[in-house]
Amino acid sequence: MANLYAVLGVNRTATPNEIKSAYRRLARKYHPDVNSDPSAAARFAQINDAYHTLIDAERRKIYDRTGRTSSSSAVREHNSPAARAARRAYYQARVDRVVNELLERERQETRARGKAVYTTVTLFISTFIFAMMKPSVFEITSPFWRTALIVLFALGVWHLFRSLKEHFDHYTYRPGRISITRTHKSKKPFKRSMAWAFIIGGYLLSLGTGMLIGMLTEDFSKQEFGNSTLTDAISAVLFYPPIAVLIVDTMYLINQRFEDL
Repeated sequence: MANLYAVLGVNRTATPNEIKSAYRRLARKYHPDVNSDPSAAARFAQINDAYHTLIDAERRKIYDRTGRTSSSSAVREHNSPAARAARRAYYQARVDRVVNELLERERQETRARGKAVYTTVTLFISTFIFAMMKPSVFEITSPFWRTALIVLFALGVWHLFRSLKEHFDHYTYRPGRISITRTHKSKKPFKRSMAWAFIIGGYLLSLGTGMLIGMLTEDFSKQEFGNSTLTDAISAVLFYPPIAVLIVDTMYLINQRFEDL
């Protein structure tokens, strides 16, 4: 093996700055881009190897002690059983981390989907039931229960608004401007307008179906669909479904917390 100090033309006590200066001077002279001599490429490779060995403090110590570069020992160390085992453990850890992240994303998506289903189904079913039963909101005379019902209604409306906003943000998108040069496809599955149409349409369908079935199942002698009955039906489907959604969603969240324990 050639003397690396001689290749660069420096002493064994040369400083890093002296090694860099010698390398730059020789590179300008023997670099294949500036030297057309056929032997210049081989000489430049020698210069490059000498520079990278001597400029690295650890590699320079190994060369000064053994007279050899660390490349051969590095290769042996790279292929040793311990190194191979370490690489296997590293890649296995990476695979495990990726799999765990995929499973966690799938778990979160399943929970988000379940919560959206619980919210919408509870809204539609409760609307149907209360439209069919037509319980009067105004029959409650106790101040305590009337206050409690009003508080539950306010909490239910607030919760229903937040839940629908969360589901809309997660699953829907607003169509952007149409571009002639490119089209942007959203990763979200539904358009915002379609989701609103589904919610409003499902609510009105539940309301109409519940009122119709309520009329058909009443005793014909009592079947009077007057202003009071209509008022009771409308007030019931406006007042009670948000409370039902609040209760069912709360139970769903409590169940999720117990599953995480």
